[in-house]
Amino acid sequence: MLIALCGDKGAPGVTTSTLAIASAWPEAAIVVEASPAGGDLAIRLRPKGSVLPEAPTVLSVVTASRGADGTDAVANHSHVLNSTTRVVPGPASAEQFSNIGDWAPLADALGRSSVPVFADLGHLHAASATIAVAARADLVVVVSRPDMPSVVRVRERLIRAATHLARMRGAAPRLFPLLVSTSRHGQADVADLGAVLAETPARPFLVDAGFLAHDPAAVRRLQAGEEPAGRLARTALMRTARTVVDQIERIAKVPAHATAGSASEAGS
Repeated sequence: MLIALCGDKGAPGVTTSTLAIASAWPEAAIVVEASPAGGDLAIRLRPKGSVLPEAPTVLSVVTASRGADGTDAVANHSHVLNSTTRVVPGPASAEQFSNIGDWAPLADALGRSSVPVFADLGHLHAASATIAVAARADLVVVVSRPDMPSVVRVRERLIRAATHLARMRGAAPRLFPLLVSTSRHGQADVADLGAVLAETPARPFLVDAGFLAHDPAAVRRLQAGEEPAGRLARTALMRTARTVVDQIERIAKVPAHATAGSASEAGS
């Protein structure tokens, strides 16, 4: 399974959202940092007080994916964050990402992983290098704030993404808007977003929507490698992340053609 997470201009917390959802996954999962703007997991993560080694990174996965040895490139080039979550950090600079060129081999490697992959694609648009990864994904999660300017931007992003990804895939994409809100207001914010999106061309491709609680203290604990099934599980961040995981698992059980519109509808 490949879940791609992305955002629009000014979207908060795509990397944090990816980390939280992967850590809330009930089995092993891998976070892959593939934002062309450069990664910061190698700087932010401190499992057991230690920094991550400089290598491997997602560039190592790219190199391995171009080989023909049949190994699980993603798992073999990942680092341990906690007992269930591994990470593949991105290089710190955008210049290093520019050496990738063709992203299709990486997209295929992520999709073939024996362990579910949650890929942070950063700011996604039609001309983004990582659009090939989004097109390969089983679900595309689009992260946004709940304020009106952000909701308007995510509405336009979802409309454009539905059309472009459908054309690339030759099949309907499955889109999941995710708001970074508060435990108190999250459900109401999701309902408001649903009303905004109800009459848009993207509506047939929206398989669900949800929210993650803004919880900086829990984020710091997660980045330090604390076990997500321990005391961290009681935080607002991880409680809402488990709810999102439940939603994703329900979506995964339904055939893609039954949860989204057709490619011809997206292009109309």
